[in-house]
Amino acid sequence: MAHRRLTAPRRIRTLLLTLLLASSSVAFQQSSAAPAAPRVPVPSLTGPLPVTASSRPFDATPVDLAAHGYVEQEFFLKGTANLYDYDANGNVVVTASNAPYTNRIVVRRPADPKKFSGSVVTEILNMTSGWDLNRMWFTSHDQYLRDGDAYVGVTSAPNTVEALKRYDPQRYADLSWADPRPAAERCTGTALNSSAATDGGLIWDIFSQVGAALKSHGRDNPLRGLDVEKVYATGYSQSGSYLVRYLNAIHPKARVYDGFLVAAVIPPRPLGKCSAEIPLADPRNIPRPTREPVIRVQTETDFFWDGGYSRRPDADTREDRYRLYEVPGSAHSYSYTASFQPSPEDLKKAGFTANYYNSCTGPGLSTDFPEHYLFNAMQVNLDAWARHGTAPPHAPRIQVDGDGRTVVDEHGNALGGVRSPWLDVPIATYHPTTTPDSCRLQGHRVPFTTGQLTALYPDHGYYARAFMQETQRLVRERWLTPEDGDAAVNTAANSSIPR
Repeated sequence: MAHRRLTAPRRIRTLLLTLLLASSSVAFQQSSAAPAAPRVPVPSLTGPLPVTASSRPFDATPVDLAAHGYVEQEFFLKGTANLYDYDANGNVVVTASNAPYTNRIVVRRPADPKKFSGSVVTEILNMTSGWDLNRMWFTSHDQYLRDGDAYVGVTSAPNTVEALKRYDPQRYADLSWADPRPAAERCTGTALNSSAATDGGLIWDIFSQVGAALKSHGRDNPLRGLDVEKVYATGYSQSGSYLVRYLNAIHPKARVYDGFLVAAVIPPRPLGKCSAEIPLADPRNIPRPTREPVIRVQTETDFFWDGGYSRRPDADTREDRYRLYEVPGSAHSYSYTASFQPSPEDLKKAGFTANYYNSCTGPGLSTDFPEHYLFNAMQVNLDAWARHGTAPPHAPRIQVDGDGRTVVDEHGNALGGVRSPWLDVPIATYHPTTTPDSCRLQGHRVPFTTGQLTALYPDHGYYARAFMQETQRLVRERWLTPEDGDAAVNTAANSSIPR
């Protein structure tokens, strides 16, 4: 069989597993200059901000929320946050305290409190492109709307705050992520999407305080009037990397989130604006054991680029509930999410003329692998795990050979991992990356020829039945929701395969 070579050697994965088992947690202690707070404070709330003909939230969703009985609201949160770093022994310490901030959140919730499920999904909005990208909303909004969940997107970095201010200087004038240290004492680093005058390390306490606000009972809860039962944290790509750092360094002390869905993690992010680089093969880059359930999902693109450095065993103990899912055929970026991007007009107002998610489309540059179906089921399974202790299914890892290369089948699709009808009843080869380099995170799909299809499927009925049987199995095993299973089967039944 053919193979795909990974970028990290196999010995790194072996070393990581050894380190993880030897050191399964990172201590959290504050420096002597900052006494420990007994609880996570709740920031003060302003809003919902008015929406007018001349002023509206950046990246308002194009999804017809009213048709689902939902509303979208924007709020400002004002509070103080600490900055953190690791000391020489790997402990988390406070490096600056009580830094004032003003940040924004976007809320999408049922208009009728009786339609609310009790679950809130809180997303660290992705900041890689320089503007707020609600990537997990793009991916799983269908499931949130079906279930009656509330969604909260949290602006997460100074660079996106600056974009918001360009987009609407008046609406977003009060937003601030200022570095609290005197100018002469500031470090010169720009990690965590910071500048000389701002500090992205404020995100850790901001994110904890958003969770605390959602669980509070006063006027500063943006979901006041709704009976919040569970609050989950999620993030995709760089935001997923942030979430790993939060989970390992901040969550052990804060403990405001009831579960984590960590998606498509790219190389790890530091804890402080000027932190020393954390080596890839370091246990602080692997989700630590915690009693709150954690589901981590790596697309094949992410697995291809990171070489599986973050692998660790699944766990089902009281103090460690963990799943790692590697999804062959899936891509870090794919065509489905491009339809939910901000308009070119809004991006231009925010200072951007190019959009990666729209520029890397077309034959040879994109894939239609529907990973959102799998993410929807994973969100449902996370909720069941947190609420009822119903553990989600296990999946094998993507298969690699002795040199760390991905093993593929006769069609060029990866073996192992979370299986799906798109690979097990295939009509195309799914590649985890593509060229040019500017589109390297965009997978692409190469359709089978008519000859290949007819060799596999004598007629359309043969293909449709095989696809339906595989999909029904995955629904039974909770890899797909019944609704998404039906949608997938209908797409296959209405296709012209093998013609």
